[in-house]
Amino acid sequence: MMGGLSRGAAGVALAAACLTVPITLAPQANATITPTLSVTMSGLSLGANSVAAVGCARTAQATVQRPDGTPVQSGVVEFTSRLPGLGGNIVGTVPVVNGTASILWIPDVAGQHIVSAVYYDGLPDYQPAAGYTNVTALDLRGICV
Repeated sequence: MMGGLSRGAAGVALAAACLTVPITLAPQANATITPTLSVTMSGLSLGANSVAAVGCARTAQATVQRPDGTPVQSGVVEFTSRLPGLGGNIVGTVPVVNGTASILWIPDVAGQHIVSAVYYDGLPDYQPAAGYTNVTALDLRGICV
């Protein structure tokens, strides 16, 4: 035997060397997608989506889309409401269905409210996304318009 290695020992050494080489040719299995999120209000209002009456229900809706504009089909959106400079209240968490998540929101005090939404799916394929809208709540003494 030349070189001092048997054919079997050389095969074992070659196999061990191949196992220590990292595999870098495989494509990345999951690419991370960064969706867009927008928040709108609907329901009874004083003629504008940015105005509401204290004690009267409005619908907050988050639209979640992939970068190509197609609707996201999984995950949840958590809605919160707060007055500037004060802590917020969780309005609720709802599933995304065909790119949208909606929840009823009822302002409890007059003032400039920030209604925000945060999307997440808990999986590595989508990054979280956030958005908000400003709504002015007026005290109309229980009258919903």
